Amino acid sequence: MSAKQFGLLLGGFFAVIILVYLCIPDAGKNALRHEQAALNDVSSWRISMQISRNGALVAERTHEAVCPDKEHINERGPDADAEYVRIGDEVYYRKNSSRWTKGMPGPDLFLPLPTPRPCLSDPGQAKSQPPGGAEEMRLALQSDISSGRIEKGSVKQDKSGPCQEWTVSLYTPHNQLGSYTTCLGQSDNLPRYIQSANQNFALYFEWDVAVTVEAPDMESGK
Repeated sequence: MSAKQFGLLLGGFFAVIILVYLCIPDAGKNALRHEQAALNDVSSWRISMQISRNGALVAERTHEAVCPDKEHINERGPDADAEYVRIGDEVYYRKNSSRWTKGMPGPDLFLPLPTPRPCLSDPGQAKSQPPGGAEEMRLALQSDISSGRIEKGSVKQDKSGPCQEWTVSLYTPHNQLGSYTTCLGQSDNLPRYIQSANQNFALYFEWDVAVTVEAPDMESGK
């Protein structure tokens, strides 16, 4: 075999190797894509957000919803408690167990930390608009799929069954490297929890649970 023939053969060999490499699916990115798809079929959920400092819980929020436009948020913060109910276009809120107020609250009702809003419509948009919360989650996951480095972890046991951990690392808007770990249910590809690397921030998820959202009693305050 001549040197030229050997070079062509070697070049073809490397071309095949590169093609095979490019065709190998990225397991982590595919896991998040499966999560995106699974969120389309969600009908109700409950999400608990916990913020800790030095191992002590300092703030907690429970956000539950019946899709597409019923939600209830209850938050215990370091300085104040707040509650919010939405049913369609009707919104009610109160702070520190005061009487309920009907109408859209100001931006300072809750801590400035949004929780995911899968399959919820946006209360500030007309009903003809796409679901705001679902789009927010889709775009957030797409950003992680496109820009993040996703590493497979261990299988954990959640109360609803086993889930697979994935650690997502990516640069923040301030050009700092950050990471979080999510655990996706092996039976439905939906997240069971998300934890920051320092474990000071965590989200816990329950899917397709029995949730009742009712308008509050404006007189009694309940």
